[in-house]
Amino acid sequence: MDFYCIENQSRHKNNAQDKKISYFVRLLMFFLGCVLMMCPVRTYAQIDTDNVTIMGRNALSMDDYVTAIRYFNQVIDVKPHLYAPYYYRAYAKFSLEDYVGAEADCTQSLNINPYQSEVYQLRGLCRIHNENFQGAIDDYSKSLIEEPDDQGSLYNRALCRLELKDFETADKDMNLILSKWRTFQRAYLIKAQIAMELKDTTESLVWVDSLLHVNPRNEQAWSFKGRYALSKENFAEADSFMTKAIDINPNNFENYIIRAQVRHGLNRFDKALADYDRTIELVPEHFVAHYNRGLLRALVGDKNRAIEDFNFVLRIEPDNTLAMYNRALLLEETGNYKGAIKDYTNLIKSYPNFYYGYVARANCRRKIGDIKGAISDETYVTRAQLDMKYKPHKRRPVKEVRKRSDHSLDQYEQLVEETPDTTRRFVNQLIGKIQNRRVEQSPIPMFTIAYRTRDLSKGFRAPAFLPEIARINHKKILSNNLTFEATDERALSIDQIESFLKELSSKTPTSAETHLVGAILHTALYNYEEALSEIDQAIKMDSLNYIYPLQKATILKAKQKSVKTASPATEKGNDLLTTPTASIRQPLPLQGALGYINQALRLSPNNAYLLYNRGCLYAEMQQKQAALNEFEAALKADPQLAEARYNRALLYIQMGEIDKAIPDLSRAGQDGLYKAYNLLKQATRLKAEGKKDKKSEKSKE
Repeated sequence: MDFYCIENQSRHKNNAQDKKISYFVRLLMFFLGCVLMMCPVRTYAQIDTDNVTIMGRNALSMDDYVTAIRYFNQVIDVKPHLYAPYYYRAYAKFSLEDYVGAEADCTQSLNINPYQSEVYQLRGLCRIHNENFQGAIDDYSKSLIEEPDDQGSLYNRALCRLELKDFETADKDMNLILSKWRTFQRAYLIKAQIAMELKDTTESLVWVDSLLHVNPRNEQAWSFKGRYALSKENFAEADSFMTKAIDINPNNFENYIIRAQVRHGLNRFDKALADYDRTIELVPEHFVAHYNRGLLRALVGDKNRAIEDFNFVLRIEPDNTLAMYNRALLLEETGNYKGAIKDYTNLIKSYPNFYYGYVARANCRRKIGDIKGAISDETYVTRAQLDMKYKPHKRRPVKEVRKRSDHSLDQYEQLVEETPDTTRRFVNQLIGKIQNRRVEQSPIPMFTIAYRTRDLSKGFRAPAFLPEIARINHKKILSNNLTFEATDERALSIDQIESFLKELSSKTPTSAETHLVGAILHTALYNYEEALSEIDQAIKMDSLNYIYPLQKATILKAKQKSVKTASPATEKGNDLLTTPTASIRQPLPLQGALGYINQALRLSPNNAYLLYNRGCLYAEMQQKQAALNEFEAALKADPQLAEARYNRALLYIQMGEIDKAIPDLSRAGQDGLYKAYNLLKQATRLKAEGKKDKKSEKSKE
């Protein structure tokens, strides 16, 4: 912070007392400035909150939600007593599918001003996505106090009651809606669903036909009739209804999935394949379309392309045993015996009594000359007194459809269906697109010192500040400044690095700082032995500065990554979401890195960056609980260390604790690590799918 003093010009310039007072004032201001600069207090520049709010709202109107959050963060930091910025930030978070963070912001806004119907509506939507239907009912009821004729609030409240199986009250809400808005078409469908839930099929179809009387081209009504006909295996009628729905709306991929199942039941395989192709054209990563198309391709003999579909499915769900079983059969049939053996082995690990797996693996092993392995499998089967009834039959048309969550191996030929996303039925009063980007599941790397060129287009999170690095930059060892970042990317070219090394060689006398710079440059060239030699010299010359053992740890970690990447025996990187099939092949560099991080922590206890780096190392070594403890300690030292929240969320996802991951990702995004929002969407979907699977299992029981 800069301080300045305006000194009045006195007519009595020769007055010694005035000079003395002026001198002491300047001296006092100087010391005050020094004290304030040394204090670890966060200060904010004065901003025009009205203009910043306008810029944030403009960003919202252009669907640039991450920029909007940055603007509203600034307003909230300066004026936390305003309720509107919390609402606007909640809107942006909701659009990024951060429903937990959006709900928290809505609550804060309502704590300041409890008379905002639009905020209750937004929080109601957040609570729907968080499956807090009773809380959403409360919000919509409060919204209706302010706006009694708000159609969306009435409708959503009724659907929440429907979700809670309060059919009687939901039906009353729908009757109220239809008394006010007779042509509100959504209400007819919900009335039909309520009747269906109450086992009154006739009444349900009456409501659907009433809707078609209001609007003969209502796509959802025809789709409803088609699904009902499919459930009764009236395939021809279902095909007619679904075709009408598709003619009305050719871009609704869900209708193609249903019609494909109908046409599969009619044995019209070519047309069913065309519907799956159209679904994948509309939604390239549609799980069910790929899975069912793989089954159908296998049935019609298009085995290699069926394998491609199951490869896709297994990239999304590596533990999907039915997809793996189908792929194993196809690999065996196409002569890829090694691939089939690998799949059968994984299946046997999941199902030790999967006798046909042993038989099939033995057959594949004989094909590649592994007689010893084949005999071992056959001996196991003989001891289990296996007969050939375990051999799968020839593929045939099947009409049965199973839930995606059902994984019994005897269902390997059955089609898959998904439970519909109930949140899509609710009225969303918000306008705006969801930003969809490919989700990166890799952890954020350790903090390290390096020379980089910042690409501000990737986000607004600036490099971390270390006073030690600032002092080195002040000495101008090289023309470029060092940065301290959680990244392993190298932005400088080989020519630039070699030029820097040449420039560095002319620096005399050498110091710990010059050896540090040399270590950084050699690391960027992957010359790890030279880098380690340079950093050892720096540690020898300055053994009390923690940045040198910190940097040695990051060099050892980079060396470990290089060894793994270069090793032909290693199939995939060992990141936080990957469970290695074997123990870490090169443990020594990681153990050494951990030792140097511990040394750095002895020199700088409770350093958030060092604790974070130690957590990254524990995660790399698959010591998950130790990693979680380190990330927790780092966040206690610095609650705004978003990288720690992000990596901790990845660990939670890997451990299946999605509920714990979501708040971390929400806060990481709010604190400027905007890539967290991409992973947050995936975590939210994983949570929803898990709940669907539990509901499906419960209904089966």
